[in-house]
Amino acid sequence: MRRLLAALALVAAATTIAFADSDTLAGIKAGCSADWPGNYSMQEFCINTQVESFNHLVQINNSNQNSDEKAILVKCLGDWKTATGSNWSMVEFCYKDQHEAYERLKAN
Repeated sequence: MRRLLAALALVAAATTIAFADSDTLAGIKAGCSADWPGNYSMQEFCINTQVESFNHLVQINNSNQNSDEKAILVKCLGDWKTATGSNWSMVEFCYKDQHEAYERLKAN
């Protein structure tokens, strides 16, 4: 889990494939290839979606988070770890969903 956070911290926030570090990108490509064997357009879509989510998570990780928000991110990272790294789209979805609920509960 620390490696995932370290990977998030090392990558500059952006929305292009060039900003994912080589280990993260290799994991994304392997996961998308396994999910969509022989379907290259879906592999490309999957890779682009995963990289975009990864880069959004980098922005979140680099933002001014309190301890509860950091714990949400760590839990989502743990929940969506895969054999090839992480399902970054699901980590992002998990974080956004949990963070929105966290904000609603704080407001009441």
